[in-house]
Amino acid sequence: MAGRTIDAGLSLLDRQIIDVDDLFAGNVDDLEVTIPEEGAPYVTAILAGPGSLSRRIGGRLGSWIESVHARLHPSSDPGPASISWGVVTEVGSAVRLSVPRSALEVDLFESWVREHVIGRIPGSGHAPE
Repeated sequence: MAGRTIDAGLSLLDRQIIDVDDLFAGNVDDLEVTIPEEGAPYVTAILAGPGSLSRRIGGRLGSWIESVHARLHPSSDPGPASISWGVVTEVGSAVRLSVPRSALEVDLFESWVREHVIGRIPGSGHAPE
């Protein structure tokens, strides 16, 4: 996708992310942008999940989402889940990737929450084996 100019706010933010297997892999919550000394800024990564959404929302709600994310995340200093722009194959009504969602940081956090939080709720359908 080198060299394509798009309006990031209209063409990327809040779009669904679809992996190589046509499975939902999250939403584009924010972007990592590099601003070179010369030339136009360019997107280097998609940021997804509660770690990035909380910063975009801001205020009390954003702070609450970020604190819950920090408490539930297996890392001691979690940040937003990052998806390299290099794995983006198409930007349309959704952002399509060349990798499976299981290879993404966003899926690692969701899997951890599913196993350690949701799976412990009786009747959740995600009980640990």
